[in-house]
Amino acid sequence: MWQAIRENPRAVTYAVLMHVGLLLLLVISLDWTPKAIKPGSHKPIQAELVDLSQLQAVEAKKQAEQQRIAEEQQRKLEQEAQQKAEAERKLKAEQAAKQKAEAERVAKQKAEAERKRKAEQAAKQKAEAERKRKAEQAAKEQAAKEQAAKEKAAKEKAAKEKAAKEQAEAERKRKAEQAAKEKAAAEAARQREAEQALQAQLAEEQAQARAEHALSGYIPQIQNKIQRNWLRPAGSAGGLSCLIRVKLIPGGEVVDAKVVRSSGDPLFDRSVETAVLKASPLPMPADATMFKYFREIDFNFNPDN
Repeated sequence: MWQAIRENPRAVTYAVLMHVGLLLLLVISLDWTPKAIKPGSHKPIQAELVDLSQLQAVEAKKQAEQQRIAEEQQRKLEQEAQQKAEAERKLKAEQAAKQKAEAERVAKQKAEAERKRKAEQAAKQKAEAERKRKAEQAAKEQAAKEQAAKEKAAKEKAAKEKAAKEQAEAERKRKAEQAAKEKAAAEAARQREAEQALQAQLAEEQAQARAEHALSGYIPQIQNKIQRNWLRPAGSAGGLSCLIRVKLIPGGEVVDAKVVRSSGDPLFDRSVETAVLKASPLPMPADATMFKYFREIDFNFNPDN
């Protein structure tokens, strides 16, 4: 019963309302007015019996109606349950059919995919085999080309080496001849240079001798001119001397005068340097070629000698 209420609550509600309506109708139709009962009379009791039987009849009718409604409701519930079961059966059948169709479709797709995969794999294997064959063929052809190129290169190299060897030999001979010529020329030049150097040395020695002779003649003149321009410092001791280096330019002009060996008296040394500068220009030979021997001269200045 509770399952019927849960499955079809609206029908149950209608049945309850119907029963309530019948009960109200029965209550209204009954006579609830009290009757006067005379002593020794049994009619009230008979009326009460009639009323009770009517009530029982109504109750029986109500129960029958309820039974009929319950049976009708049960029949409807059973019919609905059968319909629901049939619908569920059909739904399950449809779902099973769909699942079967889907499984067949998936299986067909898998089979088709497997067929394609195998076909693609076979095609790849075939293509790979063809590629390997072509690669091997290309490798053989390349090896043959490389071998031919090596042989050709070897021949060319041998020819180049031969030509280079011949050229090197010719170059060696040419260089040897050139070296011999250069050596002979160098020897001749060396001999000429040696002769020239010897002549130059002789000339230099002769010039040096003349210069020394000239310098020995001009040094006293230079010293005299310097001494004429020299003033003895106050308090300077006698017997002092110093070595002075004089730098000249053509014409005897003094460009520098410096004491290179001191007398021990700084005032004396500075006075000598001043006297050299004042004596410029110094006496020089008339021969200009002798100037190089007078460009820088050292002499000892001793005013007391």
